[in-house]
Amino acid sequence: MNLLITLYYNAELGGLHDNVFATAIEAKSEGYNVYVACRSGLFNERLKEAGINTITVNQNNIMDITGKVKSVLGDEIDLIHTHPGNGRIAAVRLSKEYNIPIIYHVHGAWNDGINIYIEHLDSVFVVSESVKQRIIELCGGYEEKIHVIPNYSDYNYSNDSYSDVTNTISLITRIDNDKTLILEEFYKLIPYFNSLNHELKINIIGDGTQRKEFLNKLHENITNEFVEINFIGWISDKKLLESYIKESKFIIGPGRVAIDAFTLNRPVIVVGSANYQGIITNENWQHIAANNFGGFGKNVHDYNICDDVDQLLNNHSVYKTSTIIGQQIIKNFFDKSNTLSKHFMIYNILTKKLF
Repeated sequence: MNLLITLYYNAELGGLHDNVFATAIEAKSEGYNVYVACRSGLFNERLKEAGINTITVNQNNIMDITGKVKSVLGDEIDLIHTHPGNGRIAAVRLSKEYNIPIIYHVHGAWNDGINIYIEHLDSVFVVSESVKQRIIELCGGYEEKIHVIPNYSDYNYSNDSYSDVTNTISLITRIDNDKTLILEEFYKLIPYFNSLNHELKINIIGDGTQRKEFLNKLHENITNEFVEINFIGWISDKKLLESYIKESKFIIGPGRVAIDAFTLNRPVIVVGSANYQGIITNENWQHIAANNFGGFGKNVHDYNICDDVDQLLNNHSVYKTSTIIGQQIIKNFFDKSNTLSKHFMIYNILTKKLF
């Protein structure tokens, strides 16, 4: 069974890449011959190093994408799994030309005009209930085609508690224009960091087009000698990322970052590209889970990031409660085995692999 995955992206690495990489690895383990059509760069190389076939394309040229795919696979494609952008346009064209079943994957607010072509799609994967409801509204129905396939963590659940040897917190995010809300919320912490009278190390894990501006602003404005800014950059090694998460008292970040952190028993200040949601509590956990940890929705709230950081640094009860609730949400709503079971049931039905 040949599976074709197509996608479009600007950043070298991020949540989309992690999603596609996980899909490719799991599909290969399920017996699919996986081909990922993507541009050259770090992600392409990461796929090849993991034994995944890549079709290197000019992602800005739809004819190049379809032409390169045809030159490698012809009409020998059993299923297409595509994501927003030019890769989706090429995928729909190939699906129509060769009558290939197609799944379209929506990760957040960018639905890429799905209402225009949803009739042709066999299934739609979405990462949260909120995204599903938005697509139903936009398309005037089609709820039967739309399946919530949440992100999940590749880490094993951990009960390790944080050791108070050092006070370390980590911001984990892409540092790009579409993450402006995350960066702006972090800027709000500058006066708080300057007021501290104890040591605090801040790891910045991630990279992107706004890195220089972001780091310059932090270094120029955080003048407290007790506070250390430690820029780490991209981490593609999962074991290394795990070690940074575990050395942190808590994490600030969105989506998959929050899922990984809660899995590893670290609380999270949830802030995504769409909204700030703060510390997970008995009152807000359903809203946070439904919005994929800040990745969808409207940024309307009365939370304060300085108060949230102070609570997690100094209030053990809040810290413990948030950690427990967060991990239970992951175990019950974002569990890897349950997600993969649903994901590949749909794959196998569409490709008739079950019969």
